[in-house]
Amino acid sequence: MTLSNIRIFVEAAKCENFTEAAKNLYISQPALSKQIALLEAEIGVPLFHRVNRGVRLTNAGRYLYDQFHDLPATADRAIEYTRAIGRGAIGDLSIGILEGQEINDPILSRLHKFGLDLPTLDIRLERNGFSNLRNGLLNNHYDLIITLLFEAEQIPGAQYVELLQQYGIIAISRHNPKASIKDLTLSMLADENFIAISPNESPTGYSLLFEQCKAAGFTPHVVRTLNSLESLLLCVEAGIGIATLDQNTRLEHNAEVRSVPIPNSAPSSVCAVWLETNRNPTIRKLVEELQKQKSDPD
Repeated sequence: MTLSNIRIFVEAAKCENFTEAAKNLYISQPALSKQIALLEAEIGVPLFHRVNRGVRLTNAGRYLYDQFHDLPATADRAIEYTRAIGRGAIGDLSIGILEGQEINDPILSRLHKFGLDLPTLDIRLERNGFSNLRNGLLNNHYDLIITLLFEAEQIPGAQYVELLQQYGIIAISRHNPKASIKDLTLSMLADENFIAISPNESPTGYSLLFEQCKAAGFTPHVVRTLNSLESLLLCVEAGIGIATLDQNTRLEHNAEVRSVPIPNSAPSSVCAVWLETNRNPTIRKLVEELQKQKSDPD
């Protein structure tokens, strides 16, 4: 008795019609009838009563169907799971995503597709700040993080690929009178209050503000440093101070905040980052999928 025999028997029992069952299995009706006859000969008892143009299970056939009716589907799932193991697509993948970043359309859609293609993989997503993402990657809490380029470059043993290219902006509340200046530049804000990410949260992000302002001819008056990017965005919205950020935060969609590009600013592109020592085979597969979004049409 083979799995093929059992599949044929179960389908015939469901349909109570050999012609219909053969059609569902994409085989000929004579071939199906022959397989049923061979199965009955092997077991030694009739499994079907032939009645008019259909069939009915015998008592023995009913018992066998009760035992076997889930077996084909169970076998199909087991085979697919076995194939997934062979592809390295079994297990889990933990991904940390930088808070405040607007990545829904280009990146989350790819994560969704990746999950559909590998249904046996458990994908866990978390939003977090700069330092928690760095530490989470280094202590293997995350298999991969999505953060900014200047952060990726500072993580020892990290590999990364750029997903979205972006540059620096000035983020200023429209309640600030200078927000109405048509050709606003950073140098025009020398006497304004600034807010920054804490140097403990992102040393490079903190120093980047001073580098940008130095290039504009002044040292920023920092009135507050924040331990999370989300808190920094909130303070910009509240008009507490001006910030220099990347151009892909949620402030881009806030009508109360003006975003002004900083000419010749260093890129703060969004990157996928993982440790070279992490042997989870699905990481490389995911990175390949994420990179596809760069060539997708808008």
